[in-house]
Amino acid sequence: MKASILHMEIRPNLDTNLKAAKTAILKAAKQNPALIALPEYFTVPNCMADFTNAAKISQETCTKTLDFLQEASTLIGNIYLLGGTVLQEDSGKYYNTSTLWRNGTLLAKYKKINPIQAEINAGVARGEQPVAVETEIGKIGLLVCADSFDPVLVKKVAQLSAEIVSLPVAAMGSHPIVKGHPLTEGIARDYGVFVLKVGNVCSNMRGGRSAIIAPWGILGEVTDAPEDSVLTAELDMERLREYRKKLSKS
Repeated sequence: MKASILHMEIRPNLDTNLKAAKTAILKAAKQNPALIALPEYFTVPNCMADFTNAAKISQETCTKTLDFLQEASTLIGNIYLLGGTVLQEDSGKYYNTSTLWRNGTLLAKYKKINPIQAEINAGVARGEQPVAVETEIGKIGLLVCADSFDPVLVKKVAQLSAEIVSLPVAAMGSHPIVKGHPLTEGIARDYGVFVLKVGNVCSNMRGGRSAIIAPWGILGEVTDAPEDSVLTAELDMERLREYRKKLSKS
């Protein structure tokens, strides 16, 4: 089966981000993937340059983003849509929330357990519950960006039998510059999972370059071109399950 990830340029305002995301989703859908994935905070304007007030960002972007994801998911029908992340309020707290959709229905959501310091300073709360969702195409584990630096959490998601790990990212200015994908390649190899690392143009050179990664190597990654792009790769689930069998015996 095929998976598509959407590497996006983040625009100056919400509406232009939504328009660009819709264009990319419909472009990807023409390739008939089983799932499409968006980046972290893909509707937050200006690559999070003004990320100082979680409540304000949530109020300005959350409802429109979720409505958009529901509409886009309805348009693409049976294709699973990993909706990047959105700042969603719950019981007076604001969480960096990843969502999974199909046919316009919200199937699951996950609250980022490891917000970075800039998020915490802005008022983003920590989630608590690891999530992996059973789907027709395999079990999908949901992580967000800095969660990948937490080996205990990654192991928990793997132990929930995740086969595909969704990893929307948005590397900010404080992120160390990283060449390649050493961390995510290690996760894919050590746990026998496909990793869908979905970043944006702004964070490209800081470790946010989008890539689709298998236990046996990188299946594809975006270039440094500062523009929207759709990356599609074949996920060989049969080969993955054979790899996992060997891994469990070692």
